[in-house]
Amino acid sequence: MKNFLEYYYNFTHITVHETNGTYSFYFNHSRYLFVSTFRNIEEINTIYKIGNVLDKYHQIVLNRNHSCVTLFNNRPFVLLRLVSEVGILNYMDFMKRDLNMTSAMQLLLRSDWAHLIEKKIDYIEYQRQHFNKKYFILDSSLDYYIGMSENAISYIHHTIDSDQKNQLDRLVVSHRRILDNSRLSFYNPLDIIIDHPVRDICGYLKYLFVKDVYNMNTLTQLFNSIHLSSYGYRLLFGRMLYPSFYFDLYEKIVNEKEREEQIVVIIKRQKEYENYLSTIYNLINKKIKIPSIDWI
Repeated sequence: MKNFLEYYYNFTHITVHETNGTYSFYFNHSRYLFVSTFRNIEEINTIYKIGNVLDKYHQIVLNRNHSCVTLFNNRPFVLLRLVSEVGILNYMDFMKRDLNMTSAMQLLLRSDWAHLIEKKIDYIEYQRQHFNKKYFILDSSLDYYIGMSENAISYIHHTIDSDQKNQLDRLVVSHRRILDNSRLSFYNPLDIIIDHPVRDICGYLKYLFVKDVYNMNTLTQLFNSIHLSSYGYRLLFGRMLYPSFYFDLYEKIVNEKEREEQIVVIIKRQKEYENYLSTIYNLINKKIKIPSIDWI
């Protein structure tokens, strides 16, 4: 790997360390990561081109062929130069940023939530027909989480049909998922998309639940720090109804990256998540009245 990186990126005398398939090294007092990616090349090129609005993000480094992506063992990798670890991580940073949408950025747009969730559920229903008794735990739990997803779809559709956007409902740089609270993860450009500001709020709220690091004080402070339109608050609750954390683990299981038993941890917290949704609903309703859900 050392010779590979020195050749493709013109480094000299580096010492490379490998952890779970990610390669790291220092050069000229900067830390670099060579990471595999699921993103297609067109999206990565777009992310590189909009680097002027990603000043806090790790920087994509071009290889000697002036390409963002380098194939290693027939897998696409990207080299990142990390931003400084100094500073406080602020999950609300990107709610305050204006973004001048260009045609190229359309590749990164992920704001059609209802349609995307519908496609996800349709595909999972198709996969389910071919389980052949292989995934008993998944099969027995899917109906509940598909039902939640259908509630989310209906809630989002109703919001779009019955409420109006205002200047607060702009597009911003967002994250596909928020999986931890490290700057290394949060400022990874390979995870960015463009979406409504509430996507990151929901991502953070789900992170707090999955990691079981939430309390009433944390949630109250969060909701006191945000200001959304009626449309935005309703979208927020609609997206919280979608149990993305369950389906993310589901995908890892059917792709044989995790054991099926891992999903039991989530299933056992079904009632807790319902109570969590109820708390979020009540916090929103202290600011603005939104439609209720019968089972919450």
